[in-house]
Amino acid sequence: MLERDVATTRVAFADPARVPSRLFQAAQRLPAWGAVLVIYGLSRVFSTLLLFVTYRIAATNPGQFADSYVDGGGTKGFFGFLNVWDARFYTTIAQHGYPHVLPETASGAVQPNAWAFLPVFPWTVRILAQITGWDTGAVAAGVATVFGALAALALHRFLSMRVDPLGAIWGTTFFCFGAMAFTLEVGYAESMFLFFLFAGLLSLMERRYVTLMWCGILASFTRPGALALALALLIVVVHRFWKHPDEFPRAERFTAIVAGFGIAAAGLAWPLVAAAVTGRSDAYLKTEMSWWKGVIGYTPDHFVPLSPWFLMAVRYLGLLGIVVVLGVVALFVWGMRKPSLRRLGFDIRAFLTSYSLYLFAVFLPQQSLPRLIMPLAPLVAVDSITHQRAIRRLCLASGMALQVTCVVIMWLMGPP
Repeated sequence: MLERDVATTRVAFADPARVPSRLFQAAQRLPAWGAVLVIYGLSRVFSTLLLFVTYRIAATNPGQFADSYVDGGGTKGFFGFLNVWDARFYTTIAQHGYPHVLPETASGAVQPNAWAFLPVFPWTVRILAQITGWDTGAVAAGVATVFGALAALALHRFLSMRVDPLGAIWGTTFFCFGAMAFTLEVGYAESMFLFFLFAGLLSLMERRYVTLMWCGILASFTRPGALALALALLIVVVHRFWKHPDEFPRAERFTAIVAGFGIAAAGLAWPLVAAAVTGRSDAYLKTEMSWWKGVIGYTPDHFVPLSPWFLMAVRYLGLLGIVVVLGVVALFVWGMRKPSLRRLGFDIRAFLTSYSLYLFAVFLPQQSLPRLIMPLAPLVAVDSITHQRAIRRLCLASGMALQVTCVVIMWLMGPP
């Protein structure tokens, strides 16, 4: 049972009072949600200042950076700076919708286009921009920031079910100040997707399968990756049925199965939508793979699951790349069996495994990988990290330093 798992997990934790942490002591003076919002607010101050300084550097040094967007596009100024790279596609969708004809090169190859980006975030921005009359870029940044706060609250909520208060507050802090945390306030769908994903995981842990289904459906039309929720649900359902069949009522089994099929159907629906609108059955896959040429030098004729990481590794390391990829997989499997990770509980580890498998199966590792691994935030909430003062400080300082590096390199010189 869930209660039994939680109780077993917490026996191994050190007493938070004996693990000195000023952050934890300050957080104890506020309700849990208040402490999370204060931490998130402080992290937004840090990220906003960082982004603004970077914007001013680009704006005052025209031609020296990838900064043609600073005074161009549909939005200008600082909010224009917050809506560059992939955010431009979301802005296009919000303002003009999706193309009925895929853009192609002279040779007939599909070019990057809006079909790689799902509709919930840009349509939300469009509706709010029409209601308020505000600039699309400003609305996009505002929506992202609000959903970033909701994602932090959901993360803290489900961490609190598996780790002690010290671990939950520090795990949330690492998420808010992490290397790619600045994407929680730019015109990307990341923060909205993270909220739906974390809320879905919370629902999985609380066995609220109908809520899980709706979170998974919304996530499926926000960003690719929600199929991980369906796989995690399948793993948990099989585990419950195998280990505790008497504690798994028939009605609950039925609801879980319906939820799984609902999420899976939603997760596979977008390629069908793209095909129906464009008249090309391969519209979505060709669009997604159009970015591959800039990374590995060519676009494969067909998509083969589980191949992208090997294609990338072999491209730059030759046959040694295969060994490296297999080593990464072995390291992940070994790490998931560590006692500190096992104490997170079976359901969280099922989700972490499922999402990692999704990335490995379909994603070509490139510069966007750091933000795509943000859903793996629970990995740094383990007690082996949060209960060691030196490691906590190192993780927090590293996250903030890497955020500076990511903003300068990715936001000025190449897309994140």
